[in-house]
Amino acid sequence: MGSFEAGMWHGARMIDSRGALEAVIRHAVELEDDYDDIAPTVSALATSGDITVVPQLVEALNRFLDEENFYGRDLIAGVLAGIDGVAALPVLLHASARDLGDDQDSLRAEIIELLHAHRAAGRRTVLECVTGDTPELRRVGLWALGFVAEAQDIELLTAASADSDSKVRSMAIGSLPDPATNDRAFEVLVTALGDVDEQVRVAAASSLSAATGRAEAVAPLAALADDQSVGVRTMAAYALGRIGSDAATPVLLRLLQDPDRHVRERSIEALGSIGGEAAVDTLLTLAADEDPDLRVQAAKALAKAADSDPRVTLQLTALARDDEAAVRAATISGLASSGTRRSHFAQILIELTDDPAPMVRQRIAVVVRYLANDTARSILRRYANDTDPSVRRLASTELDRFDVCRSES
Repeated sequence: MGSFEAGMWHGARMIDSRGALEAVIRHAVELEDDYDDIAPTVSALATSGDITVVPQLVEALNRFLDEENFYGRDLIAGVLAGIDGVAALPVLLHASARDLGDDQDSLRAEIIELLHAHRAAGRRTVLECVTGDTPELRRVGLWALGFVAEAQDIELLTAASADSDSKVRSMAIGSLPDPATNDRAFEVLVTALGDVDEQVRVAAASSLSAATGRAEAVAPLAALADDQSVGVRTMAAYALGRIGSDAATPVLLRLLQDPDRHVRERSIEALGSIGGEAAVDTLLTLAADEDPDLRVQAAKALAKAADSDPRVTLQLTALARDDEAAVRAATISGLASSGTRRSHFAQILIELTDDPAPMVRQRIAVVVRYLANDTARSILRRYANDTDPSVRRLASTELDRFDVCRSES
């Protein structure tokens, strides 16, 4: 650190803001020192309250944006937010609209902090961006709107869902209120399922997956079974499973013949989520297939349907004794994620604790506290001395979690 910065930071005299800014800019350009070397200067400048350097900060920010220097952009953005507060928000949102190829984590964290601290003023600025004159600015505005959204924004989002820019439409779709309870949002999403852009259709199907219990969502989603996009068909199958209506079973059975593996797998999973006789009939057939991959998928799906058909528990018991370790492990995973806590499920797990396959024991170590909490500690203590290093590591981690939970209770 240079003598100026050290004197500024350690001395009692007032900070030289312009000199400090020059030091920060020089650091961001030359990158010869670690951040720790400049951090005191950055912090002192950000908390100086010297608004006279705001024009120079904006100039430096624009320079780094033009040079595609996202490190410099983030340093200056943090200082600007510290000095100018919510007044810096328009500049920061415009900076975020410039894609430099990074994840913008630091920049967006500054924006989020300002929005949380100044909701009303921040919201006014965000709304101006949502209706901005460039698609990049509208995208950033829609992202930021998620932190200051209000009920009346539905009409604004509806308008954005028809924007000429497909990415703006996708973001608007993803920002809509819950379609399970908001009829207007539901209507917009159904319309968006017919968008010309693949990603917009994917976003619409994904958002409709939250429309749990709305059987009227099945028909428009089922129409996507013939979509040319694999991503759209996959998301449609997922959404139909989440909605949970048995009216979706016929189209999901048809999607089991889809040429794409991901679509078929999502359809199997969705059938388990829906349950019922017709879905379980198919899953039982898959559970007996010669292909172990199909048995793995069936094991995971059947666990979700355990409450819908008495045949499921018997089949899960059989799958837990399958010759393939992957099938046995998948059965344990399915039981843990099913949301059902039956004593019989705990017994299935306990019977597999000495399974010869490390894969199965590893899976048990991770989920035992969910399925067999009463015996979990004794099983994990035994696994702490297992021959497999991964089992030992997982057992140690889970035992530590037990201790944390006990200390917090």
